[in-house]
Amino acid sequence: MEQPVTSSDALPPSRGRFYAVRCKPGEDLLAGLRSFVAARGLKAVSIVTAVGSLNTAPLRLANTGVWETRQGHFEIVSLVGTIDEQGEHLHISLSDRHGVTVGAHFGLGSAVYTTAEIVLVELEDYTFTRKPCSLSGYDELVVEPRRAD
Repeated sequence: MEQPVTSSDALPPSRGRFYAVRCKPGEDLLAGLRSFVAARGLKAVSIVTAVGSLNTAPLRLANTGVWETRQGHFEIVSLVGTIDEQGEHLHISLSDRHGVTVGAHFGLGSAVYTTAEIVLVELEDYTFTRKPCSLSGYDELVVEPRRAD
C-alpha cells in the first residue's frame, strides 16, 4: 500500500514567532494574510485564532468542488489552517444574524465587514510545502525541517 505524503513523526518541536494582524473594512482577508506572509518571507504559518466579520465570503462546501460566494453579515466564529509561500489550506465557520452557522474551505474574494483580527504563528524550524497525494487527490501539506539560509 502506498504511503501518503506526510511529515516525519521524528521532527522535533519548533520554536514559534507570533504576529497579530488586523484587516480593515472592505479588505480581502485571505489576500491580506498572503501579503503579510510574503512581505516577511514566512515559510510555515498557522492561524492561532481569529475573530471579526465578513460581508462577502467565498466558500467551498465539503465534497462539492464548487466555490460559491455568500453575501450578508457574518461573524467569523472560527478560522483555522496553514499558510506557506505557495498556498494555504484554510477552513472557516461563519454565523449569520440568526445564529445559523456554515463551515467550509475559505478562499480569495472576501470582504471584511467591520474588522478581522487574526493571530498567526510562524513555526520557525519548519518549512511547509504542498505536494500531490495519490490517496486524497489533492496537494497536501508536507512539513520539513527548515534549512539554514
